[in-house]
Amino acid sequence: MSNTIDQKLPSSLITRTISIWVTLIVVGVQLLLAKEPPDLPGQEITDEQYFEFKTSIDSIENKVPQTSTSSPTWLDQAAKTWDAPNISTQLAEDNEHQIQMGKGAIFIPCMSEPTMEPDVTILNTRGKIVVTGKGGRKYSLPPDEYRVIIGSGDRKQKIEERAVVTEGKVTTIVPTWSGLAIEIINEDNIPFRGEYELARIDRFEAYGRRTGRNPDLGENLKVWLLRPGVYKIIGVGENYNTLKNFVTVRLLPGEFTRYTLVQDENTLEILGGGTVQMKAETDITSFWKYGIDVGGSVDFNFEKDRHNDTIPVNDVNLSLISRFRLKFKKEPFDWDTRFKLDEGVKIEKFDPSLLRSSPDELRLRSIFTWNVLSWLGPYGRMEAITGVIPQRVRRPDLGPNDQYYFVLFDQSMNPSIAPTIDSIGESYRTQPSFSPVTFEAGVGANMNMLGTRYFEARILTGLGFTYERYWNEKTIGERKDVAIYIQADSLGGHQIGLKRIIDSSNNTILIEQDEDRSDLGPEILLNTILRVSKVATIESELKYFAPFNRIELPDLYWRLLVSWRVIRMVTLDYEYKYTLVQTREETLQQNESKHRVLIRFSYTSR
Repeated sequence: MSNTIDQKLPSSLITRTISIWVTLIVVGVQLLLAKEPPDLPGQEITDEQYFEFKTSIDSIENKVPQTSTSSPTWLDQAAKTWDAPNISTQLAEDNEHQIQMGKGAIFIPCMSEPTMEPDVTILNTRGKIVVTGKGGRKYSLPPDEYRVIIGSGDRKQKIEERAVVTEGKVTTIVPTWSGLAIEIINEDNIPFRGEYELARIDRFEAYGRRTGRNPDLGENLKVWLLRPGVYKIIGVGENYNTLKNFVTVRLLPGEFTRYTLVQDENTLEILGGGTVQMKAETDITSFWKYGIDVGGSVDFNFEKDRHNDTIPVNDVNLSLISRFRLKFKKEPFDWDTRFKLDEGVKIEKFDPSLLRSSPDELRLRSIFTWNVLSWLGPYGRMEAITGVIPQRVRRPDLGPNDQYYFVLFDQSMNPSIAPTIDSIGESYRTQPSFSPVTFEAGVGANMNMLGTRYFEARILTGLGFTYERYWNEKTIGERKDVAIYIQADSLGGHQIGLKRIIDSSNNTILIEQDEDRSDLGPEILLNTILRVSKVATIESELKYFAPFNRIELPDLYWRLLVSWRVIRMVTLDYEYKYTLVQTREETLQQNESKHRVLIRFSYTSR
């Protein structure tokens, strides 16, 4: 008998094992012979593109209109912010540029004045420039596909749109970009040139440096055309990620934003800013607009220090500021008039005779421009400035036995003429109402000589006149070369002796004047911008003024700025300023130059 045990595997286990191996072999063959799957639809968003894409989408989502049939489209809503008419009106008014036979056309709308916006460039499929010009008009082109370059900044910062031209039809470029005009004013709401820099926040991308406008020279604001997003307006000299001396503005697709930037006129430090309209906006007729704003305050004060037992202080402070603006605009004419009254009054001890005022300004300014050509605009201006509240000088608080004198000289300051002496008055009027009064007028021409992608040049030339009148004013002065004597006890009727008071501290010497002054002369201002490359610009501003009464001694001002973006986060600036003032008064003369080298860094971890 055999002790061997015969063990057999179940047939079901053998069958499952064979099936698993067959399946593995089939899958392996399929993997070896398989093809790559097709690409996913859409566009891949890189890290560099993420922030720009995020900002743009966020801006658009906030402006998407309701989908009812009666609601306007987002573009109709955006066009309400434009200074220019909507697209359909611009197309209807462009009768000058018709479609040529066998061609189509591309229409590029503008949001403001076409001459104030950057040039647009149209390229063919081979990248060759076929047209360069302004927006707001049609460009007749052969049927083909084209690339339209729009916007401010260097080539990479501009907006690119594709357009297909069909024979006999107009292809309109829908403005998905944003417009921005920045008006610079001082604390008194008076526009001046100022200076600022613009950068995009999400990538700290610098778009360049720009100034405001001088309305007295008929200048208009240049308009930025930018991608939608959040931008930073920076004071000159600050780095791009500064936490001081800056403001921000959010630009939405298709909208035109008018931004008001408040700067200190001396230091150019940014004091504030926002989308606050400082222009006349209420319609009178289709061409006339006006605006009025009035504000003020009343402040009563009473102060007594019981610990030191001082004399109580009580006064009232009044302030009033009012502005009136009137504007007429009908192409090619533009007439802007502004009236301003700014008063601050302090009445001490509630006594109207002890009135002091600061500030005290009544100003009327008007400028008329006639845009004869797109590059030429003659202008005329007028301005009147004066004060309303009389000014007085008070005698100081002296002891009961101290005598104080107001000594008044006439305008000639002739030592042989005895001065007038007042020894009993509490105050003396130094400036009457409406004195001095200054009147300015001027005419000139604003010429845009050249405007290309690489070079811009503009000349402002005009003739200005200034007239200043003093009405019986008295200024505080000194007369140490003249000895003044009065009777020491003249008020008591006794002549004990003479007392010299000119060197005494118990007197105020006033010099009376009643005169007028005028000045007339030509002025020329040359502004140029040269874009050497995508990362370097050279800006120059040259001003020449030669009053006729000293035409051989003109004034000169020159500013040169060379800006080079070394890398994305580093910018190198060189600035040179030269000032020459050759007045006949030696104390007012200037002859100085300033050099400045600035390296600015910016860094973000995003």
